[in-house]
Amino acid sequence: MKPNSGITVLGVDPGVNNFGYGLVLEDTNSLKALVYGQYTVPRKISFDEKLFFIGKKFCTIIEETKPDFIAIEKIYVAKNTQIALSIGIVSGVIASFGISSGIKVNFITPGEIKKTITGAGQAMKQQVCYMVQKILGLQEDPGEHAIDALAAAISFISIYRFQNLIGKS
Repeated sequence: MKPNSGITVLGVDPGVNNFGYGLVLEDTNSLKALVYGQYTVPRKISFDEKLFFIGKKFCTIIEETKPDFIAIEKIYVAKNTQIALSIGIVSGVIASFGISSGIKVNFITPGEIKKTITGAGQAMKQQVCYMVQKILGLQEDPGEHAIDALAAAISFISIYRFQNLIGKS
């Protein structure tokens, strides 16, 4: 799945009931979505079973895509603390699989993603979706969670390249 040049970043939009992923290749200053998708987690299973489902799916995604980096959207605001805690646990499960596979894992806040993608940290979801599709040349809407994952990957690439330019990586 992974080409020989450039870097690949697997973006992840973590969630308890849905999660998205997207692998982006950055090669000679161009970006290309290699694979992306989203999963719906069965609703009527226990939280432990949901974590197992997510971990198993994510492990398969890592094995198939072999990314250089993983960029996980970091939750810092939620409608209630229980949701935030649950998504934090899901993020930990995903990060654990990445780290155990020898992949550097990074967390990016929604504000950083919005600012990188649209130039405005308070951008609306529709603006992010539009820009991700334009940046990657996607003709179709890959779905809300896949878009968020692709946006995380694009943002990480931008931040990573900038840090390399100024010698902070």
